[in-house]
Amino acid sequence: MKLHHLGLEVRDLYAMELFYRQVLGFSPRYRYVSVNTPGLRTLFLERDGLALELLERPRPAEDRDRPVRGHLAVAVADVDAECRRLAALGCPGLDLRAPRTTGDGFREAELRDPEGNVIELTARVAPEPRYPVRAVIFDLDGTLIDSEPNYFLADRELLRRRGLAFTHADHRRYVGIGSLAMMHDLVRRHRLAVAPALLAEEKNAIYLEIAEHATPLYPQMKRFLDHLLAARIPVAVASGSAPEVIRRLVPAVGLDGLFSHLVSSEEVAAGKPAPDVFLEAARRLGVPPENCLVVEDSAPGVEAARRAFMRCLAVPYYSEPPLAPAFAMADLLVPGGMGTFDPDRAWAWVQAQGDPAGA
Repeated sequence: MKLHHLGLEVRDLYAMELFYRQVLGFSPRYRYVSVNTPGLRTLFLERDGLALELLERPRPAEDRDRPVRGHLAVAVADVDAECRRLAALGCPGLDLRAPRTTGDGFREAELRDPEGNVIELTARVAPEPRYPVRAVIFDLDGTLIDSEPNYFLADRELLRRRGLAFTHADHRRYVGIGSLAMMHDLVRRHRLAVAPALLAEEKNAIYLEIAEHATPLYPQMKRFLDHLLAARIPVAVASGSAPEVIRRLVPAVGLDGLFSHLVSSEEVAAGKPAPDVFLEAARRLGVPPENCLVVEDSAPGVEAARRAFMRCLAVPYYSEPPLAPAFAMADLLVPGGMGTFDPDRAWAWVQAQGDPAGA
């Protein structure tokens, strides 16, 4: 018998993974969406021979503040034989649950000590789970197209009309944030006497005047998209831009008809870094989130992808170090940005995740 892992049930899986990776140097081993317990998501991290399991499950509102529990898992050669041995002891206070086989390939039994602490007896009986990439969801601005300079010009003109300055530093703080959410923040910061929705409508009109005729498509990302289309992997766009902007820009840059769905964060409850827009894209594609890959250029977008329990290919638009901590959560990070993005290498990485047709 030896220590297999420590398990912690957590309230915010994304935040806790970021902590253990950033502060204690753990690396992810695999992720798992439970097939037996709806809503349960787990992540195994490891460092220097120590394994740590983080578990997140849906919590009713009345249970949000209750203490979370942990467990100690010990590896045994034969879980069923060990359970028979323990049951024969007749030890007072021993609470032993029947063995079961988990969806991520463990034979497992749970027991509790006299004070209720959870101990797992575990043995791996099947390979670790793998989730082939069955769909890819692209961010639009700064990922497929180089639209940020045009957005800067539109935002600068929008505020110039109101006697306000807008700098490149101002623009940078909003990269990855949806247009409507940005307008809400500008109204609040500058105490503007205009509804955010009307401000967004005006900004979008300015932007489209510029962008429909002067927005370049990134050729490297187009080559990566071509790889996916040739392999018949469904693709979608999930963007913080307004629905009308997405509908007009996609054909304007030569991508008309290539995406199964175009989704705006204005069509969901919350924009990035919330996962809503990516989850909605996955729903429309009919593909489980764990089988989706998100392609992003911003820290809020990476966080949204990871909160959706999707894999993420990150190509930072602003690639000067230090990168925001969220970028470390990407499954495949191109730290040098689009100038160093290799679409063939990215496609080889997708293929290495498993055969989409066999998923």
